Amino acid sequence: MKYNSETNFLDEVEMCLKNNGCKTWREEIPDACKNWKHPYQVDLIFYRNDLGYIGVEGKNINTLRSGGKIAEGVNQIINKYLPQTYFNGITIKKWAIVVPLNTIWDNVNEEFSSIIKNEIIIFLRGFLKNLFNISLLEYYPERKWMKEKITIDAYTKQVIKIGGESKYDD
Repeated sequence: MKYNSETNFLDEVEMCLKNNGCKTWREEIPDACKNWKHPYQVDLIFYRNDLGYIGVEGKNINTLRSGGKIAEGVNQIINKYLPQTYFNGITIKKWAIVVPLNTIWDNVNEEFSSIIKNEIIIFLRGFLKNLFNISLLEYYPERKWMKEKITIDAYTKQVIKIGGESKYDD
């Protein structure tokens, strides 16, 4: 699925979080920046008792040539958002980047799309986590048999899974 804008994409991610018991904030301004003429604005912060606060930078990409946008997101997190506090003194310890994973390989031959998809996601997970300690938030829209889901730090001991229940478990 392609998204017209980052806002539309983050709307879906936010709805998934809300549907699964998370409290969310969009374009949240860090404590120290509130009186600035052009304050920093974090795309999305969410909270759930069992998860704590998680900050998210979203980037709407639709091609394999969008590495610059991901680099921009990393730069924003490290240099702008990470050193700040939020909501009158709360430090956010977990940060993630979210990109629309299902759009990256739309123009790729169907035979290879699954392989490419898996390799790109595995690369992004490891690259972001090992070099920057930033997680990849993976959002998967609703499918015929499964509700929408979010995974953070997939295939690690610290994995966070939100949603993804079967539509047939009622």
